[in-house]
Amino acid sequence: MSLRAPAALLGALLTVAMASTTTRPHAPATELGWDEVVWYEVFVRSFQDSDGDGIGDLRGLVERLPYLSELGVGGLWLMPTYPSPSYHGYDVTDYEAVNPEYGTLADMRELVAQAHARGIRVALDFVPNHTSRRHPWFLAALAGDERFRAYYRFEPDPPPIRGTRGGSAWHATPAGDYYLGLFGPGMPDLNLTNPDVTAALYAAADFWLELGVDGFRVDAIQHLIEGDDGQISNTAATYAWVKGFEEHLHTVAPHAFLVGETWTEMPAIARYHRDADLDMSFDYPLWKAVLAALQSRSAADLADTLAQERDLYPVGAVRGTFLTNHDQARHATLLSIPRRDEARLALAAGLLLTLPGTPFVYYGEELGMPDGPGSGDVEKRTPMRWAPVGADGSFGFTTGSPWTEPGSGQPGVSVAEQADDPDSLLSRYRRLIAMRNGTDALRSSDWSVLRTSARAVLAVERVGSGETLLVLANLSARPVALEAGELADYHPSDVITGADLESDEGGGLSLPGLSLYVLRAK
Repeated sequence: MSLRAPAALLGALLTVAMASTTTRPHAPATELGWDEVVWYEVFVRSFQDSDGDGIGDLRGLVERLPYLSELGVGGLWLMPTYPSPSYHGYDVTDYEAVNPEYGTLADMRELVAQAHARGIRVALDFVPNHTSRRHPWFLAALAGDERFRAYYRFEPDPPPIRGTRGGSAWHATPAGDYYLGLFGPGMPDLNLTNPDVTAALYAAADFWLELGVDGFRVDAIQHLIEGDDGQISNTAATYAWVKGFEEHLHTVAPHAFLVGETWTEMPAIARYHRDADLDMSFDYPLWKAVLAALQSRSAADLADTLAQERDLYPVGAVRGTFLTNHDQARHATLLSIPRRDEARLALAAGLLLTLPGTPFVYYGEELGMPDGPGSGDVEKRTPMRWAPVGADGSFGFTTGSPWTEPGSGQPGVSVAEQADDPDSLLSRYRRLIAMRNGTDALRSSDWSVLRTSARAVLAVERVGSGETLLVLANLSARPVALEAGELADYHPSDVITGADLESDEGGGLSLPGLSLYVLRAK
């Protein structure tokens, strides 16, 4: 983005708002709402390289849309695709352009059009908390331009504020003062109390909405505006800013939505729905509870978390659920110690796609793809495994050398090896997503947690417009028998596979270890 005067920004904003309509360019061909479909998170750099330079790109993603259609997903969330000096892109240098390593604006338009033709929405990562220190705004601020210094926070004698990784959030400038950067010196915080900054970000959002995208994932949403007392998360001013952004979004594009990176505690997340009208929050509390349940082999805490959410969140609050994303170690790594555990990975998939919420699948998760070699963030974002590793070291991602060391790979963990195997994890994801897409009760916000006689068993009733289902999961590795009559209101036949539950000697139903069933009410 060029250095534009605030008045020009406001004028552009007003023009876009007045010209907007409820008609979307290349509207996605689907009847399911954005909160009903299954979403798929893609790191473009690691998904598919189309030109052999070892870096994934938008054209490569377009080539792989048939795979995503077959998987059954209805939404794509793209990690940052803006110009940036870093590999990950969260330090933006231009909010209204595409990273040249990924392609062009024409390529982005083509991706959106092709995705919409397949009934797939597209949401972009949006980073309002900070820019890159190489952004023209910040460079102008360092050069002494008072207008752009007001876009950030500069202090000669800064108050004590700690960064997100500990230590001071203030960073020295050559002039002898300090600027605020919660995430480090390379990411100076924007001053969102400045109306000109907010107008510039609104204009950037409008730019992408006009291009045809369907919404945004708001990065670091709880850190947007700091408090006078040094508080760096979930301040009243942050809730107010999010509410204003929501109001603007729905004025310009009523069809669009925001999902917030609400990596915080449950009461604070509930406030984003209640006080800021946030369309969707990411359900970090449930993420923790699901992984803990799979590791501890007990459903008790998971059931309690679900019950707490039902009581605490406002009615109708939409929660994005997930097992893994780009910031966390892949669950296929966490659940495969000391060895790969296919049964636990299959159970994890079942929980994600049958429990309440809007599921987000991280690329490669459907294969049980583990982290790459190492323990840093790069290793959570290694290239997609499209084929087994060949003699030349390739695996379908690129004809060149991958941008990062992908590791040797695991036998059986690729699309080519799992696509035609009905018992593979990929096939299970396909079946579960298809069932969810076609089953109103599994997309409904009407649900309740039921208590059972077994601590290892989770029971969640899902109520749709025409039927009631019971999600029943045994988190233990051993078979568990439920008491006779406990499931008398449900047919003892799994909706997913058609398999019948076995009865034990006492007349109760027995659940195999690490199993998940969906039963239909009588």
